[in-house]
Amino acid sequence: MSTPAVQALILAGGLGTRMKSAVPKVLHDVLGHPMLWYVVDALKDIDVQPVVVTPAENEGFRTAFGDRLIYTVQPEQHGSGHAVQCGMDHVSAEYVLVCNGDDPLASAEDYREFLDESLAEHADAAVLAAYLEEPGQLGRVVRTVGNAFVGIVEARDARPEQLGIHEINTGIYLFRSAELRRWLAQMKPNNAQGEYYITDCLSMAVQDGSHVCCHVARGTWEMSGVNDRMELTLAAGLLQRRKLDHLCREGVTVDMPATVRVDWDVVVGRDSEIRQGSCLKGSTKVGNSSVIGPNTILIDAQVGDETTVLASFVEGSTIGSKCTVGPFSYVRPGTLTAERSKIGAFCELKASSLGAGSKVPHLSYIGDATIAENVNIGAGTITCNYDGFTHAKHSTVIEKDVFIGANNNLVAPVTIHEGAYTATGSTITHDVPPDALAIARAVQVDKEGWVRRKKHGQ
Repeated sequence: MSTPAVQALILAGGLGTRMKSAVPKVLHDVLGHPMLWYVVDALKDIDVQPVVVTPAENEGFRTAFGDRLIYTVQPEQHGSGHAVQCGMDHVSAEYVLVCNGDDPLASAEDYREFLDESLAEHADAAVLAAYLEEPGQLGRVVRTVGNAFVGIVEARDARPEQLGIHEINTGIYLFRSAELRRWLAQMKPNNAQGEYYITDCLSMAVQDGSHVCCHVARGTWEMSGVNDRMELTLAAGLLQRRKLDHLCREGVTVDMPATVRVDWDVVVGRDSEIRQGSCLKGSTKVGNSSVIGPNTILIDAQVGDETTVLASFVEGSTIGSKCTVGPFSYVRPGTLTAERSKIGAFCELKASSLGAGSKVPHLSYIGDATIAENVNIGAGTITCNYDGFTHAKHSTVIEKDVFIGANNNLVAPVTIHEGAYTATGSTITHDVPPDALAIARAVQVDKEGWVRRKKHGQ
């Protein structure tokens, strides 16, 4: 017998007023993704197509997720039951899985186990429960003395003895769609908030004598739902722990993990080390046996094998293998360094390429430059790539085996050809031939006695 078709309704229509934000609650960032993304991703892993119930202003949802989701609008916020009513027109499957967009911690395995158990028992309605030491404001599961499920009571509506219950409602439900439509039509806002609760449908199912299941989640259930900034921070911390645990199991050393942030999509290879105070964000990927940090920020960066990035900021750039960066350097988007290259202390590179074995040791700005192999850039070198009028950025080309002296200004567009040298203190304004020495500085003039005359007013 084939498994009945299941669709999901993700309730994401809440405005999140306790977040004190113009951004809808479920679009707030958690380790590089909106918290709603984690719910969508978990459902994708179990092959369940979601319908997302959004607030009326849902441009942010379309910006974040595009057209790959089905959206329906909850024009006004009248509770979870009302949100489900707004989404049921898009449900055609025999069963509907109802879950919350503000719970990024529920995994694909949690959803899969709940679905498998509920469908195996041919449930008309089911709820996933869990045990928490501190249930707080979460709904409590009410059972009979014989442990039979009675219903869910919200914390604000609970009696004192019910608040002592540690079995909580995770906000994940499964309903037979036809039955749910009937129960939704009978809902009434008889509660302290004057809202329509989806949990009332469970109570109606019990009263009707329908087959209602209450499954308890396996393992430790850490929290359910994010309502304010503190809970957002807590959820991010719990997901961060999962991410760092995974990296450690895969052979990565994480030094002082409480000081480290690693986004969910970041990839780090074996025998690499993430040192204290470092932040790896976005689509960053680090190879094997590399050292990141301490105090390094990588955003959408690619770092090769056996490379060290020390106390530096790298964004939207690729650092090759066996390279060194830093300390205190800024590698801006569009930069590419080949193997065995070096970016030293207090350097800035932007939209430039650095060939194999080439070095920018310290105190230099390199922008819009193409630097070939085995080039040495002297301290204090600047590529003057912006003319101040056309808003265009001009290119500097440095061919292989070139030596750039200290304190050089390379006025683009300019090419330093293979094997050439430029003298210390030069301002290079035109191309330098191969193997030539370019000297472009004023002749030193000594004014004998000038200081003495100046001091005595002569």
